[in-house]
Amino acid sequence: MESIHFGRWQLSCDPESTRKAYAAVRTGGPEECGCQPCLNFVAARDQIYGPDVRAVLEKLGVSHNREVEIYHMARLETGRHLYGGWFHFVGSIVSGADAAEKISENTWRPNLEESSEYFSLGFSSRLELVREPFAGLPLVQVEFTAKVPWVLATGEPPLSRLSLQLKCLGFSLQENRVGRSKKWPT
Repeated sequence: MESIHFGRWQLSCDPESTRKAYAAVRTGGPEECGCQPCLNFVAARDQIYGPDVRAVLEKLGVSHNREVEIYHMARLETGRHLYGGWFHFVGSIVSGADAAEKISENTWRPNLEESSEYFSLGFSSRLELVREPFAGLPLVQVEFTAKVPWVLATGEPPLSRLSLQLKCLGFSLQENRVGRSKKWPT
């Protein structure tokens, strides 16, 4: 196990085991989904993860193009689009408050560290959608939010379609905050 420090977190990680698990994952979550917001994320991926974030992911053994899941939350006033998503790595959180902050009985929101004006990152012991190659391993979820430009030539989807996607994923938009409206498994 190796030790890594990022923001408020001290992490223990097994990059070799993480790389081995990612080698068995054929494609990332956005490619599997294939909806317009996911395809936009894929098209903009090289702009999303800056060198510092890629360095952290590499130290953890995480393949930056194998997100477990990404989700589109909103078009921002700046014209960029707010996305969230996560990865997994083999290891544990040694210290630092969990990035999944409970704001009500069934609602969580990410409490992340800003890496840049357009990207925030954090670590959680709460896991969702664990892929088969990672099953049974001690895992940490790498949560992120990103403010991403719309780069697809097809144009942006209408707002009503985006709201429907959020509702299907279990998200609610209340008081200009986005939170998970379903319980996270423990």
